[in-house]
Amino acid sequence: MMSVPQNRISLIAPAGLVLLVWLCAGCSRGPESSSEATSSSTATTSADGAQQVSSSSGWLGSTACRECHSQIFERYTGHPMWHTLAKTDKATAIENFSQTSFSGPAGLEYRVEVNEGFPAGSPSTSSMPAGSGSRQPVQWHHELRRASDGSVLYDQRVPFEIAVGSGAHGRSWLRNVEGRLYQSPITWYSEDGHWGLSPGYAPEFHDRFERRVTHACLSCHAGRAIPLAGEPDRFQDPLFAEESIGCERCHGPGEQHVQWHRNTAAAGSAASVGSGNPAADPIVNPGHFQDARLDAVCNQCHLAGQRRVLKNGYSEFDFRPGMRVSDLWTVFVKTKGTTAGTEDPAGAVSHVEQMHASRCYQQTSGGLNCISCHDPHEVPAAGQESAFYRAKCLECHSAGRVECSELPERRANDGRGDSCIICHMPAYPAADVHSAQTDHRVLRRPLVSEAAAVMATNPEAGQPLQRDERSLVAYREPGVPEEAGELTRASGIYLSELAYFGGSNEAAARAVVLLDESLAREAVDVEALLARGRALIQLGRLPEAVKSLEALLKLSPKHETALEVLASAQHESGRIRSARTTYEKLLEVNPHRSRYHGRYAHVLGQLQEYSRGVQAAEKALELDPSLVQAHQWLQMTWEHRGMADRADYHRRLAEQMLGGGTAGRKQR
Repeated sequence: MMSVPQNRISLIAPAGLVLLVWLCAGCSRGPESSSEATSSSTATTSADGAQQVSSSSGWLGSTACRECHSQIFERYTGHPMWHTLAKTDKATAIENFSQTSFSGPAGLEYRVEVNEGFPAGSPSTSSMPAGSGSRQPVQWHHELRRASDGSVLYDQRVPFEIAVGSGAHGRSWLRNVEGRLYQSPITWYSEDGHWGLSPGYAPEFHDRFERRVTHACLSCHAGRAIPLAGEPDRFQDPLFAEESIGCERCHGPGEQHVQWHRNTAAAGSAASVGSGNPAADPIVNPGHFQDARLDAVCNQCHLAGQRRVLKNGYSEFDFRPGMRVSDLWTVFVKTKGTTAGTEDPAGAVSHVEQMHASRCYQQTSGGLNCISCHDPHEVPAAGQESAFYRAKCLECHSAGRVECSELPERRANDGRGDSCIICHMPAYPAADVHSAQTDHRVLRRPLVSEAAAVMATNPEAGQPLQRDERSLVAYREPGVPEEAGELTRASGIYLSELAYFGGSNEAAARAVVLLDESLAREAVDVEALLARGRALIQLGRLPEAVKSLEALLKLSPKHETALEVLASAQHESGRIRSARTTYEKLLEVNPHRSRYHGRYAHVLGQLQEYSRGVQAAEKALELDPSLVQAHQWLQMTWEHRGMADRADYHRRLAEQMLGGGTAGRKQR
């Protein structure tokens, strides 16, 4: 049996130790998505007029809404969601470009260039002050490593053309490589004005310029990305139908709505317009819902949980307003912090979980919802936040009702300016980019200092990889019955990931039982087959794992993650020639990952195909010059072939990366 998880990050370790790693930890709270489904082409309507099944047609874009809803449109263009993503040459500069370098872990240095790669005469932005509002060009991001004597071992320079993040908290960057998106390790943090490593990048070990941006990431961080059918986490060209999170993300595709109004006007009748009847107008107004569908519009992105498992047959882009979260996902949440009165804000890491733990929510039978306090079309102006939210609180806590028990003169004179939110919803440092930063439990007397201390020091607070099989708690939407079969499948998938990345044989064994039960009901299930293969690998049952993965690839031949896991399993089981064939298929699907080339080099070396192995190892170093193991493999290969000078070159580079306090990096 296999139980040593660190073996899953080796590039050129023995064959039995080469496996897949976790990706995009700062974004999706899970590995690369593996759903093969694309948005369905039909839509149905329930008795109350809500769209219940996704539609791939009917999108118009937010500018179509402007003709009739100009005031709301103008208000919304000031909302952070409208500015969530843009090409870098269209993104408003919020960063301090006068100081664009910082020191990273293990002696690494990072730097941003903002005036490279443009036509002659383009204005230089290198001296732009923070928040100047000027447009910024494509950025070039550098990672530089020095030897102990200060000489440069490498300076890798990579272009990034997409800015993601409104800037309210920060901004990161993406690059597009043939429809695959990768995140930069460099992020601008607005709140304290500094450059640093991107969220989820562990200081001692990270994916550098190769962190994959998944369908799950862009389903929430972009308005409407266009997935490429048949290849998980790959996108069409152009990438986006709409970059900003626009009107239709909350109201549904607008084509039928526009046509209905045109037909009504043409018929000379407006009797049903504005009647408040959801069935009269095809558009979805979330405010008309009185059940879980209202908050689901927000929760589709603001309820990340520990892990969201997509239902079989759906894609991450299939949610439509009028659906429930549980129509698409099973969401696993933490077990702590879900009851009113707990003093651990880290227990429930999302705003949704915290709100459900509040007495305000529980004693109003769910009457409190996201838009009770948040205007979906605009945010309060700077300096007006306390007054805005106080007015919201007073809608329930006004004179003659449940009033604040604190004396008015004390509320006005204690330095908090009679602010409800400062007292009852304090901010605290979040340990993860997807964790709540404002306490939504609305406690009567929150322990602010203790809350801050918990979030600042608890290594488990909000960390996506700190999980175990005891934390399988599925989020339950109010009034929505549990689907036992779906929970079985989702639990098996989640347990498989915990086992595979955490080294738990107990979790793996439980996962196999659950997944076998699920696959007996529905054999055509790409994600369940992948999860079963991973669990079997953890248990050392490699022939069974290979069979499960091969069944998956018959359904989805270009499934990148499955190809990688299968190649590793074949390698582990001693099927070296089969592993070579699978790695070659993997490199046909994606030739831009350094670890694929590195592992392929190892396989070729075992087959004594040294010339091709050298080419693969050198390609791995071209993509990632930090790979110490690639240098070590080349050193051994050149020594074996009697090329002492070449062997010595790679030996010295490996030693310099490992020495002088500059730890080398082993590729995942």
